[in-house]
Amino acid sequence: MRISSVPGFGRLLWTVVALLVTTAALPTAPASAASSATATYKIWHWNMAGHHSHLGSTTNGIIQAIAGSISYRGPDFVSINEICRNQYGAVIDALQGMGWPQNLTNFARYEPMTAAGDPGYCAGHGIGIAIFSRFALGDTLRQTLPYDGSGKQRKLLCAHVPAQPRTRFCTTHLTTVAAYKSAQLGRVHGVLESYRSRGDVPIIAGDFNVQPDSPLLNTWYDTSVNTDANHGNIGRYHELDDREAVCPGWGEQTTESNKLGACGQSGKVDLIFVPAERLTRYSADAHPIGHVCGGNRDKPCSDHRIVEATASVTTGE
Repeated sequence: MRISSVPGFGRLLWTVVALLVTTAALPTAPASAASSATATYKIWHWNMAGHHSHLGSTTNGIIQAIAGSISYRGPDFVSINEICRNQYGAVIDALQGMGWPQNLTNFARYEPMTAAGDPGYCAGHGIGIAIFSRFALGDTLRQTLPYDGSGKQRKLLCAHVPAQPRTRFCTTHLTTVAAYKSAQLGRVHGVLESYRSRGDVPIIAGDFNVQPDSPLLNTWYDTSVNTDANHGNIGRYHELDDREAVCPGWGEQTTESNKLGACGQSGKVDLIFVPAERLTRYSADAHPIGHVCGGNRDKPCSDHRIVEATASVTTGE
């Protein structure tokens, strides 16, 4: 390309080069931050049914399915429920192998819900919940929730991102026992509110075993969520799929082959919440269950869908 001679062009060119060099030297915020006070995060969540569908296997296609989806979707934060302890290690190996995390030794956290050696789950490996982060993780909260008598000790697991210390990423997998749903939801909500009230940005993904229109979530959903499918809300959070056109306020099903949901859909129990006051843009999508697991790689990989979401949040004071 030939550049024509323009008076003063040389000085202008060096000014631009100097500006570009200076700009390139500036530190960047995690995710695709629009400014020092705004960040956009991609979140990926799956209840992988590590025991129910796989009996703890790491060689039947499930680890490849997880790694392949994460590689393709490119999330910043990952939440996995019902993951066996040995599967957790296999996911770490897979993500390290494909160079997904920025810090190869400090990007994952696991919290068991059953004791290792319990023959009832995962061939004795135990089952739990896990989070993974593209960025290095900082201090970790491991909160035990009210016990429901089921043999599983439900937990809340949270960690912060030192590069963006106001952001806290959490996962949980709540009870199926109706009498304990309110108590467990209340405990989790209390932790999130403690983060939010001191200026942090808690992001939580998990299998809540409660659907969006349940009165138990009225203290969660923001008051602006007021639709035929979800109303009576008095909370401070958006579920990132609550603008889904298929069912406004409720969202898109995260299970299949049942009629338990709203708007003629199957049930929705896999939810991602972020404080409404921090959100500038958000969206979510639930992807149909893949049939790429099992000995012949033709079996469903879970009884839940993968949920991915994008949230742009303010991160300043």
